[in-house]
Amino acid sequence: MLLRGKLALITACVVAVAIAGISVVTWLATEHNLRSQLDKSLQASLPPRMDRPPGPGERREFKLHCDEGLPNEGLQQVLQGIQVLSPDGTVCAPPGVDPVVTGTEDFVGTTTFRDGVTRSGTSARVLMQPLYNGDVLILSRSLAEIDDTLTALAGVLVGVAVFGALLVAGAGLWLTRRALAPMERLTETAEHIARTEDLTTPVTVSGQDEVGRLGRAFTSMTAALAESRRRQRDLVNDAAHELRTPLTSLRTNIDLLVRAERTGRPLPQRGEVLDRLQAQSQEFSDLVTELVVLARDDRELASEPVDVAAVIDRAVKRARSRAHDHVFDVDRSEWSIVGDAGALERSVLNLLDNAVKFSPASSTITVRSRPGWLTVSDEGPGLPFEHRKSAFERFWRAPDARGLPGSGLGLAIVANIVAVHGGSVQFVPRPRGASVRVDLPEFRQPADDRRVVGRGGSAPR
Repeated sequence: MLLRGKLALITACVVAVAIAGISVVTWLATEHNLRSQLDKSLQASLPPRMDRPPGPGERREFKLHCDEGLPNEGLQQVLQGIQVLSPDGTVCAPPGVDPVVTGTEDFVGTTTFRDGVTRSGTSARVLMQPLYNGDVLILSRSLAEIDDTLTALAGVLVGVAVFGALLVAGAGLWLTRRALAPMERLTETAEHIARTEDLTTPVTVSGQDEVGRLGRAFTSMTAALAESRRRQRDLVNDAAHELRTPLTSLRTNIDLLVRAERTGRPLPQRGEVLDRLQAQSQEFSDLVTELVVLARDDRELASEPVDVAAVIDRAVKRARSRAHDHVFDVDRSEWSIVGDAGALERSVLNLLDNAVKFSPASSTITVRSRPGWLTVSDEGPGLPFEHRKSAFERFWRAPDARGLPGSGLGLAIVANIVAVHGGSVQFVPRPRGASVRVDLPEFRQPADDRRVVGRGGSAPR
C-alpha cells in the first residue's frame, strides 16, 4: 500500500472510531432521556397519598374495579397498564388491561421503577407504589415506542458512521495525494538520478514545510555529490596529464637499459640513467603521496585543540634535516587552533620545502607566527604578482621552475588543508623573495576549563 493510501485508511479509521463513539453516546443519551420522560409520566399518573390511610374528613376518588363483568369500552386508553398486587399474590386489573407478570420481589416498601414483561410478552416500564393497606399499585407503560425509536436512531447513526468513514477516506485520499505530490516528484527525481547518474537534474520541490526542506536538502546533497565528482574527475585528469611526461621519460630510460642488456653493448651513460631512474621513482613516490593527501575526505581529519607552536617546531625540525645548507629563523608565539595536527604540520612543511627549493644555498628561511597567523618567507627570486593566485592550483608550476623536481601539488595541498580548517593562504608583498601568509581561526580555551599547576598538581582555577 502506498503512503497516501495508508494515511487515508488511518484517517478513515480514526474518524470512524470518533463517529462510532459519538453515535454510542448519542444513543445512550437518547435512551436515558426517553426512559426518564416515561418514568416522569408514570410518576405523574400516581394517585396522591396512596401510601398512607386517608385522614379524617379526607376523600379519595381513586377506586379500581376488577370485576370482569364491567364493560371495557373506553377504559383501556385511560386505565392502560394499571393493576394492584395483593399480599396473597393475586392481581387485580381492570378489563382490557394486559397486566405485568409479578413476583415476590414486587412487594416493595418505596416507590420503585423497573423493566418488566406483560402476560402477552410485551416489554414494559413498571412503577411500583406500596399502598397503606399492604397492596402494591403497579403502573406500566409499553416500551415498544421507545424501542422502535432507538432502533431507528441506531440505523441512522450506523449509516452516518459508514457514510462518514467512506467520505473521509475519499477526501483523505484526495488530500494526501495533493499533499504528497511534491514527495512523489522528489521520488521520481531520485529514481531518475539513480538510473541515469545525472547529478545535475533539478529538483522541483518548494515550500517551507518538511517536504520543502527535504527537497532543498536533496538539492544540496546532489550539488555536493556533483562537485565531489567534478573535483575527482579533475584530479584524475590532471594527474594523468602530469604523469604522462615523467612516465615517458621513465620508459625511455628503462628501454635504454633493456636494449643494452639484450644486445650486450655497454651503455656509456649507464650510471646517469640509473640516477635518473632513482630520482624519477622518488618523484613518483612523492607524487602518489600528495595525490592521496588531496583525495582524502575532509571528514577524515581530526578536530581537536592543536598547539600551533609545537606544529611549527616539528615541521622546522624535519625541514632542517632535509636542508642542511639553509638557516631557519623561527619566532613564534603560543596559540592554539581546532583541527588536525598532522595535516597542519604537513602544510607548514610544504611551505618550508617550497621556500628551500626556490632560495639559494646558505640563505635564511624566516618563520613568524602570532595568534591567528603565520608566515614563511625566503630569499629567492620571488613570484610575479600575476602568478600568485595560480600558484595554489593543482599541478601548477611557474614557467621558470618546470625544470626543477616537484609535482606542483605542494601549495595546492596547503590551500586545501587551510581551507578545511576555516582559514586562508596567500602571497604577501616582500622586498626580496617570496612570503606566504596563512590565517587560521584561533582557539581560545574557555576559562572554566583552564588549570593552574601547583604543588598539589592541577586544579580548576
